Amino acid sequence: MDIEKTLGERHELLERLRDSLQEELLIAELEEAENENSPEVLRVVFDEIGQDNEEGGLGEFFFVPPLSEEDTVQLFSAVITIADEIDKERLPELYRIMSFINFRIPCGSFCIDEEGDYMLYRLTTPLPVNLEKDKLYDEMNIIVANAFVSADMYMDLLLRANDGEDISME
Repeated sequence: MDIEKTLGERHELLERLRDSLQEELLIAELEEAENENSPEVLRVVFDEIGQDNEEGGLGEFFFVPPLSEEDTVQLFSAVITIADEIDKERLPELYRIMSFINFRIPCGSFCIDEEGDYMLYRLTTPLPVNLEKDKLYDEMNIIVANAFVSADMYMDLLLRANDGEDISME
């Protein structure tokens, strides 16, 4: 794999995805990599995620930077932040509910950062590094859609638990 060529193709695909999302009237911006070890990130505001959620969610979509020219697999990540403030007293309950959900969902997982500050849904998918460009774009779209649907399906439950509501998972 030619890393420079691969990074250029990834940039083009992220631009294409951004343009497609903007056509759907979503706020989507592509942000350059902060340094050579960090990814270029497509940030998308999802106003319509969750049924009871008035704040929406922030989606971040990116390719994990390649490790070497010998890589045969590339990783595409979808991260949707569903809460940027967590009631620290509710952490044990949130972990219990997330464990229940994560055991049942077919892909990705809900998680809380190490400091207990924010809650998100994360889906990282391995893809062949030599996948043809249009097929890679199709896979990116599938990953974005799967992340949105998975986050949307359970985020209200987690947000209600974060707000103090007792949630039975039986």
